[in-house]
Amino acid sequence: MPLHKGSAIDLEVSWLAADGLPHARGRMLMRLLEALSAARSLMEAARALGLSYRHAWGLLGEGARALGAPLVDMGRGRGARLTPLGRKLLEADAHVRSALGAPFERLRVELDGLLVAALPRRRPRLTLRASHDLALGELARLCAPRLDLEIEIRGADDSLAALGRGQCDLAGFHVADALPRAAAAAAALGRWLDPRKHALVHFVTREQGLIARRGSRIRGVHDLARPGVRFIHRQNAPGARSADAGDTSVAAAVAEGRADAGFGLRADATRFKLAFAPLAIERYFFACARTTLRGAAMKALLEALRGAEFASCVAALPGYDASHAGRREALDAALTWVERPRRS
Repeated sequence: MPLHKGSAIDLEVSWLAADGLPHARGRMLMRLLEALSAARSLMEAARALGLSYRHAWGLLGEGARALGAPLVDMGRGRGARLTPLGRKLLEADAHVRSALGAPFERLRVELDGLLVAALPRRRPRLTLRASHDLALGELARLCAPRLDLEIEIRGADDSLAALGRGQCDLAGFHVADALPRAAAAAAALGRWLDPRKHALVHFVTREQGLIARRGSRIRGVHDLARPGVRFIHRQNAPGARSADAGDTSVAAAVAEGRADAGFGLRADATRFKLAFAPLAIERYFFACARTTLRGAAMKALLEALRGAEFASCVAALPGYDASHAGRREALDAALTWVERPRRS
């Protein structure tokens, strides 16, 4: 799981390895299994990863030999479906990443601090403090050839405060089309930013809602009041810096049977094959100083946001939309849903 993309440090959570299956191949195998979980065929999954069919088939064979059982059922007329072992590997991968994500990010930040003075920098650089989002890693990857986008995951209010104090170039935050979370975002904007000095760049739109175990008959928040329903709140791992970094942990907990429901993103519900009841649409913005918009670094970021490759990456995330990515807006554009409710 890439946690940082830039010239300094790139850490990954990579755990799957066995005799005949080195770490690099195990990492690629996990990516293939994840692609297969959403694809209709091995060919479709291979194309999504830029692999040949032969390469993908060979990778599945290596995994089956190393682990002692097939990972995919290739029954005629049924396409490619994950076997119980294949599904369990994906669940295990989600659990590992949920448990180690925050410690790895903390370690990455510490290593950056130790090495930053000694590492040469030839490209423009932007520092982003941001609320967690699934598309941030893809954006940093696409920027990497021309821009060092250094991302530090923090809560939205902390990120806006850092921008207001001049401690970062960009602050990432999201605003829901439902109170009270929208009102909280409005208060943070008013507290830390100045409409005369700061502006917004649209990042993505995403769907937030209630993630539930399939078969639980939980279709809305009113069902949470039923006796015996186990609801899990977002709980960050120790040291986590994001107010909503627990979304994936919530989905993993429901998938593993440790809870019946919790709040999270449609993308996480889809990944774990869970039921989802939509509750709100969230718009995610980058706030910055107006002077930052004129720099070469920001120009590179905007080109990546407006590019076809970023749109394609975001389109693969259920409930996400990047149609307005890279659009510059005034600071009060984030508050339109607070003043004018979304039409039903």
